[in-house]
Amino acid sequence: MKRIYTLLYIMTTVLLSVVAQPSAVKKSAKGILKITTFKADGTLLATGYGAFIDPEGTAITAWTPLKGAASAIVIDGQGQKFNVDCLYGASDIYNIARLRVKKEGKQRITPITIEQGQQTVGADAWFANYDVKAPQFSKLTTNKVETFMNDMPYYIIEQENGAITDAHAGSPIINSKGELMGLVNTSNTRTDIYAASARFAMTLKPTALSTNNNTLRYTSLRIALPTEYNQALLAMMIASQKNDSLNYPATVEEFINMFPDKEDGYEYKATMLTDRHNFAGADEAMMKAIDVSTSKDNAHYYYSKLIYNKIELMPNVEYAPWTLDKALTEIDNAISIKATPLYQITKGQILFAQTKFQEAYNEFQKAYRSEPRNAEVYYFAYQCLKNMKAEKTQQLEMLDSATVHDPKQLLYLSEKALLLMRMNRATDAIDVAHQAITIAPDYAEGHGLLGLALCMTGNKPTGIAELKRAKALGYPQADAFIATYTKQPEPPITKKK
Repeated sequence: MKRIYTLLYIMTTVLLSVVAQPSAVKKSAKGILKITTFKADGTLLATGYGAFIDPEGTAITAWTPLKGAASAIVIDGQGQKFNVDCLYGASDIYNIARLRVKKEGKQRITPITIEQGQQTVGADAWFANYDVKAPQFSKLTTNKVETFMNDMPYYIIEQENGAITDAHAGSPIINSKGELMGLVNTSNTRTDIYAASARFAMTLKPTALSTNNNTLRYTSLRIALPTEYNQALLAMMIASQKNDSLNYPATVEEFINMFPDKEDGYEYKATMLTDRHNFAGADEAMMKAIDVSTSKDNAHYYYSKLIYNKIELMPNVEYAPWTLDKALTEIDNAISIKATPLYQITKGQILFAQTKFQEAYNEFQKAYRSEPRNAEVYYFAYQCLKNMKAEKTQQLEMLDSATVHDPKQLLYLSEKALLLMRMNRATDAIDVAHQAITIAPDYAEGHGLLGLALCMTGNKPTGIAELKRAKALGYPQADAFIATYTKQPEPPITKKK
């Protein structure tokens, strides 16, 4: 009989701890969520818990289930299912992440308000055990309150039976007002529960370099863009180079939604669509950019550059509306609004592609007169002069300017060495080739040009040795030069008996 009374007492105590919670605590049940993550192959990875903190779909959850995740879904306390859209940030130390879900149709989210103050030692707290049909709240007592990041509370709650384990990671801890104190974090060595202030999650914000963050690099979920334009633009540039076909399109759309009057987002979208050979979609994106952009000259420039790059890089893929004439029209539109060296260089490149070398040269002249430190424009001007068969001294003048402004550019040095040899100045070409090899000791063309110049000055043994080294490094013309400067021995004459 004594055992029965004891059992009844325990059951009553447990029942009271679960059921007798304030109405404000009970109302928070709709904002509790369960998160399920998946690997890249679609198989189950992990589960965890958390809470929605605003009606737009922002939530905080445990971080551990997101490690190694390629996708994730969330089910809230009302049974609504959401796909996770992106991560704002995460902390491995406090096992917490802030993310956003995609809302569909008439879905409505009931968030839990984040506690702005802090609880005192001995204050009641409630552990929220997720269940769509019958969520349970177990009463706990705040045993210790520490602070971190100056004024944020860090709660330590003792539990005697250890019923709350790492399987409950991310479950909300609620105060008597129904406010979110933090998320459950457990220890491998103690039965205590730890909860960093939910306010800390609001400090987890994306930056331009978030994709290289030591914590976030362990997940494949999409990282949100920073809210500041320049930071978001840098993040977009990094994202465009990662070749992430799963997340990149959504990142582009997010940028456009955040900055609808900036042409950059449309240009990224158009480039992405062009790479997929969706030229009509790319064209539509650029027309939209021109229509809404506050920098219409830049929008016209992007459009022109897109067309030019497509023609140069995909010459065998037909798209009739995009021609060099169309690219020229668009860059002229940009120049009519604001003439800049960049736009003039682009016009020169288009004219060069049309074999209008004199007109192209004129544009490059305008550009380097406006921006004399741009080494590339001198090289472009040299190419025009070369195709026009202009005086070699004039060509050399352009290459000299290019190498002055960019003395480590191997292409410029190689062209200069070749030109000097065509001008019968092989000794000067040797010096230029040495410059290239000093910069890049394994530069095959540098050794090849050095070998050729040495041979031209009569130093064939050393020259042929350099040509052989160039051949070993992969210089394709080495064999032809070696054959030219190596005297084949005469075949022996055999006497007839």
